[in-house]
Amino acid sequence: MRILLQTALSLEFSAMKAYISDVKSETHSQTASKYERGTFSHHGNQAEVLIVETGAGNVRAADETTRALEYFKPDVAFFVGVAGGLKDVKLGDVVASTKVIGYEMGKDDDEFRPRLDTIPSAYSLQQIAKQLLRDNTWKEDLPMETRDQVKAYVEPIAAGDKVVASERAITFQYLRRFCSDALAVGMEGIGFMVASHAHNTDAMEIRGISDMISDKDEADASGSQPRAADNAAAFVFSVIRQKLADTRKRNDIKDVVFRGKLLNALVEMYSQGPEQDDIWKRAGGDVSILINSMNRRSQWYNALERLALGGGGANITLQTLIEQIRIDNPNSQNDLFRD
Repeated sequence: MRILLQTALSLEFSAMKAYISDVKSETHSQTASKYERGTFSHHGNQAEVLIVETGAGNVRAADETTRALEYFKPDVAFFVGVAGGLKDVKLGDVVASTKVIGYEMGKDDDEFRPRLDTIPSAYSLQQIAKQLLRDNTWKEDLPMETRDQVKAYVEPIAAGDKVVASERAITFQYLRRFCSDALAVGMEGIGFMVASHAHNTDAMEIRGISDMISDKDEADASGSQPRAADNAAAFVFSVIRQKLADTRKRNDIKDVVFRGKLLNALVEMYSQGPEQDDIWKRAGGDVSILINSMNRRSQWYNALERLALGGGGANITLQTLIEQIRIDNPNSQNDLFRD
């Protein structure tokens, strides 16, 4: 599974990076954008993670998200960071978006008439987030002394291009009137969601509350941003853990029915057998230990049977095989290869 993590600030980037291993820096060949790629592991499940610092604002977020989606081709994307609290939350709390509300659009007539741009988060991610709240398991990575002090919510998040720093601000009054269901406000979410939606990528925004609008400067000076970023990171990686577990349950190479469906798909996509386009080798397998048969279906049957028994090569797994298939067929509509 491939996970894209987007942040606006360096401190948010560092909070995400702390969870991954084997980190390597990469540079986009055309734009010189800088990325960090690594691995997140949990109970034998692995995800390949790309972290991107977009900078502030929805335009930058949309631009960098589009570039990263086309470069990395992730299964799931998150925008993770800090935000201002609008209601019902306190410093350190976490909000995972049910939807992101772009509040800037509208018609400026005798009075401003809003035309809110609203994009929902992926249903599967909302369900995982709600499960984490019910089970109260997302705090395991937080210090013991702070776990009882923070809560998480799965609610709307507003997004615009303004830093809202006072309850007397016109924008704050506007948000209270037209985005009354939003618990938090940030500056990148709608740009991120628009780009993810256009690329058919499951996406969600997750924010740690670093200020409560009325005391923004004081809260920032107290060190609330790093704490909020750490809490948001703990929540998003709890979502990723559950996403990995759910995917593993669904795609079990030892399950005969699943293996049969995978066999049919592979015979259709790679009719010349496991050696076609080096698919088996690229996934970490060793073609020399597979049977040599003119019947390519038999070759694939033998290869998948070996994989189910833990063989097929030193580094091949079902996950690495599916990842290589996705690279070859990024637009495949087969549910076997979609997260």
